[in-house]
Amino acid sequence: MEIKNLKTNQLNQNGYSKNVQTKGKIGAIYTFPADYTPDDCLSCEGYSLLIIDYQDLYKILGTKYNKSGDASGTFRIPDYNITKRFLQPGTDVGTQIAAGIPDHTHTVSAFNWDSSGVAEEGRGNPDYGHQKTLTTSKASASNAIYGKSTTVQPPSQIVHLCIKYK
Repeated sequence: MEIKNLKTNQLNQNGYSKNVQTKGKIGAIYTFPADYTPDDCLSCEGYSLLIIDYQDLYKILGTKYNKSGDASGTFRIPDYNITKRFLQPGTDVGTQIAAGIPDHTHTVSAFNWDSSGVAEEGRGNPDYGHQKTLTTSKASASNAIYGKSTTVQPPSQIVHLCIKYK
């Protein structure tokens, strides 16, 4: 269904004009199953570009991907092909999330049991507080990857990402 007789520019949910800011889909990310970059795109490898040469793309990206110390008059495109980060939808666009998996603690305990398999009163019965902890360890003590994230790396497939500039 087409909207007719608009009195103002049509806006998308982010509040910018589709006709002015996104003409020709500049800034769109394209995914390719091969190492291929179309003529109207740049490979997402963090290139530093002159604003004067890529004004339309700069209007979309600004300096969001610049590194500290980048010279004025330049801006960077994302470096997804180099960093090999997963792309995740969200409202904090451009924010990098550290890899990792949730931390957890292991505890090995011992109980004293009589010959019939019943916990001996006062010795091994947890109700009497005579449980003996043999060892406790945190996964993060063995590898720094534990505790850095609340998610786990899923199986994946490598693709080539490009950003449209004209």
